[in-house]
Amino acid sequence: MTQTLRFACPLDCFDACGLLAEVADGRVVGLKGDPDHPVTRGRICVKGKKLLERLYHPQRLLAPRLKDGEKWKTIPWETAIDIVARQFENAIQTSGRHAILYYADSGYGGLVKSVDRLFFNRLGGVTVPRGSLCWAAGMAAQRYDFGDVRGHAPHDLVQARCIVIWGRNPVATNPHLMPFLQKARQQGARLIVIDPIKTLSARQADIHLQPRPGTDGALALGMAHHLITSQRVDDTFLSRHTHGFNRFADSLQAFTPEAAAAITGLDADTIRRTAEQYADRIPSSIIIGMGLQRYANGGQTVRCIDALAALTGNIGCSGGGVNYANRSITRWIDREGGVQSDAPPPDPRTFPLPRMAHFIRSAENPPINVMMIAKANPLVQVPDSRAMQAAFDRVPFKIVVDMFMTDTARAADLVLPCTSILEEEDLVYSSMFSPYLNYARQVVAPPEGLLSEYDLFRHLARRLNLSGYPDIPARHFLENAIRPLTREFGLTMERLKTAPFKLPHDDIPWSDGKFATPSGRYEFYSDNARQDGSPPLPTYIPPREAPPAFTLRLLTPHHAHSLHSQHFAFRDDPPVASIHPDAPERQGLLSGQAIQVVSPQGRITARLEPDPGVPPGILKIDQGWWHRSGAVNCLTRDTLSDMGENAAFFETFCRIEPAPDKQGGHTP
Repeated sequence: MTQTLRFACPLDCFDACGLLAEVADGRVVGLKGDPDHPVTRGRICVKGKKLLERLYHPQRLLAPRLKDGEKWKTIPWETAIDIVARQFENAIQTSGRHAILYYADSGYGGLVKSVDRLFFNRLGGVTVPRGSLCWAAGMAAQRYDFGDVRGHAPHDLVQARCIVIWGRNPVATNPHLMPFLQKARQQGARLIVIDPIKTLSARQADIHLQPRPGTDGALALGMAHHLITSQRVDDTFLSRHTHGFNRFADSLQAFTPEAAAAITGLDADTIRRTAEQYADRIPSSIIIGMGLQRYANGGQTVRCIDALAALTGNIGCSGGGVNYANRSITRWIDREGGVQSDAPPPDPRTFPLPRMAHFIRSAENPPINVMMIAKANPLVQVPDSRAMQAAFDRVPFKIVVDMFMTDTARAADLVLPCTSILEEEDLVYSSMFSPYLNYARQVVAPPEGLLSEYDLFRHLARRLNLSGYPDIPARHFLENAIRPLTREFGLTMERLKTAPFKLPHDDIPWSDGKFATPSGRYEFYSDNARQDGSPPLPTYIPPREAPPAFTLRLLTPHHAHSLHSQHFAFRDDPPVASIHPDAPERQGLLSGQAIQVVSPQGRITARLEPDPGVPPGILKIDQGWWHRSGAVNCLTRDTLSDMGENAAFFETFCRIEPAPDKQGGHTP
């Protein structure tokens, strides 16, 4: 007999899909989208379909492995937990808690896998990263402007008459946005896509603008200048709900559409027409992607774009907004499971995540003695993989928690397996697009003897006698985590089992005209930014120029078939390097030819493919491939963004050469 059981996709993407598992004789035999989910409505992407492949893949880890010389040996869980505990104890006794570095990202798993944060807080605080590889520059920017980061509910998008997709490719990375876009266009909305590359999303647009990479802030300021000079601004919104407008307007005097055109490579009249389309077709919505904030000027770029919505009053109204992320649910989740403790607050040592390699090499008082990695693959995902590998090798003992032997796991000393979302009860939500909290029931039992991450940290806490750590079942942890929602809205786990939950009356952020800024208004002029060392007004900062020996700017967007490095585990083919057919750097190189992509940080082998949608001066390689296939972060710099300590991946320049042989990949 086959059962159909509801759960949710745990991958760290925009959509947080509702899924259905078909189970027969205790085994999952099929996956499909849940047609009753209010956002995803039965559609499932390639990445979600691979959850089943990962569940039963023959290379999946099912028992702890300890490195013994050049070989791995399987050990019991009791031994593994004792090893971890002794490593922590020795590090603390000899050098203090800060000699332990813990890094967990969001590559795989729901809320119960976040219990690691609680564990290390109860340990007293260790060394942990700050910033992000992903979105931190844009998050910092919107906190300066709005005081928080909130987005419109997806179904509100259909009320827009103009939609600007700025630096996002939803066909590949946010497919469940597409039905809302299509419905809006059926109702007369105009779709504008701004992206240096002619993506699949750009091919569906009414207007596609291709500014030079990293010049989006100049485009936004040129549009703002035209809106002000042509009197296409909302005077009522500006006077009632903004702070610093006059200062902003004065700063734009020299930023004419002609000046913006000279910077962006676009036509001045095109800039004017785009501004008019946005301002005249009220309400208008802007949807920002993560690509445009992955430059050294990324945060300022987002601030420049935010200003367009404030100028035109497209804030707090149905069909409007500047939608970058959506923290509506996140703000209500207690990620420490409601734990009350008399333990002193944690005192972590922090470092910027994109510069992990540099930090490990230079860390003193104390140096890093033990590392623990979960839900992440930093030897692939962190910039400058060669430096990251060298730094990783310097750490005396490394522990990795993962389902597979990733590049990072292979370089570790102890590898601990973990459960799949299909094997545990959990709650799943997105901080980016979907405003729903989703229940994921346990679909099948995990393989015999396999510990979940929740139980791993529970056992570790017992072994270390951690004061204040909750020795409670995962179900109780989840109930505690949603307690703020229970108190305010009566939400229970039983209610969640019936349908995803969305906050009532939270579809349109800032509709009450109250912003979470010091002034209580939208802030063109941010004193918080000034105090943090950033320009207080939205400012264009030019991107880095190409050095003479490396003439191609490397852009590394997400692949439709992968998130981070999660789904390239089973790929052995080299990545595709896309370049304009007439680019001078391509001279003498054939389509499909194996090439070497070289940067000051390293080199990889790739397969060359001409693409007229990639402008001259750009080389595009999708990120996420593992080292054996050509990990693109062997090429990237560890440059930080202007705010938020985000990875400025797109400040990398490279060149291409014929490959010396047919062997692909690169090991830093």
